[in-house]
Amino acid sequence: PVWPCSVRSGPALGRSVVQPPSEGSASTGAAASMEPKKLAVCAALAIQFGFQPFLTKWFVDPAALKSSIVFMCELSKLVFCLGWLTCSGALKEATFGWTAADAVWSAGPPALTYTVQNLLTQTAYQNLDGMTFNVINQTKTLFNALFVWLIIGDGQSPLQMSALGLIFVASVMVSLAESSPASASPGQGSVEDFMLGASACFAGSALSGFGSAVSERVLVRKQRHTLLFSAELSAICAASLGINLLFDLNGDGARARAEGFFAAWTPLTLLPVVINGLGGIAVGAVTKYAGSVRKGFALTFGLALSALLRVVAAGRPLTAALVLALPLASLGIILHVSQPKLRAAENKKKS
Repeated sequence: PVWPCSVRSGPALGRSVVQPPSEGSASTGAAASMEPKKLAVCAALAIQFGFQPFLTKWFVDPAALKSSIVFMCELSKLVFCLGWLTCSGALKEATFGWTAADAVWSAGPPALTYTVQNLLTQTAYQNLDGMTFNVINQTKTLFNALFVWLIIGDGQSPLQMSALGLIFVASVMVSLAESSPASASPGQGSVEDFMLGASACFAGSALSGFGSAVSERVLVRKQRHTLLFSAELSAICAASLGINLLFDLNGDGARARAEGFFAAWTPLTLLPVVINGLGGIAVGAVTKYAGSVRKGFALTFGLALSALLRVVAAGRPLTAALVLALPLASLGIILHVSQPKLRAAENKKKS
């Protein structure tokens, strides 16, 4: 028999190992003991996913340097990844035979795409409400499927293609509805630029899909420890942001020298930065302990939470388009992650 597994359904916390399901009471007891952990990591992911765009909008001043926000986010991810590796006792095994040149060669290309993506995401956060961002941002699944097919050759099942279609329709519905003048809430017109935010979100999603496809190629072919690979990505992202500031590639360098690296920061700015860093750990923990299907349900609950926050915390009503897009996007997520990936290598063997 063949037991399906997914190598890429998020930044998993260790090497993917395919094991047959065990039998007997010991297995039942172990499964029961895992349930609280599964529930906890799924709840953590749902809360982080739902709150992240709102926390960024509430506690990050639009005048703050985007490079400083992204740099500190990547630094927090690096600390969390290395801390997890150290506390779990996996650091020595993960770094066996490690070289800086190999790390740069493997993690460098996707890290550069993630750097630009993160800068675009900060722009999207400031110009979209949290629920709108979360719905549009799900197009990264569609872009990832496209780039995985182009780069690796892995295809999608008919059901997965239908799921991607649902996500695309939901994103288009939200984009068209939220771009209309009637959708702007009182007092927000002078602050938000929906077209800028949506364009940044779509571009960031495309870069995320490309970076994930390149990362998957590295993880599958080189069998790198995924948590160490995540740390490498964060380190290179932070280094690239340092180069950006040094050469003033996007204007942040001149502002940092004139106003300071932490210009417009407050103590509360650290909250979304740290939560963002923990989010990567939460995705990996859900993938490892709960599986990709439960991850889909966690993201669905996160979407519902962002809808609640839009109404209760942000004071913005749910439009008809959002009410229809929420179940479409949720169904698309769950259907897509519930299907095993069509591996190109497996198709060649069958043929």
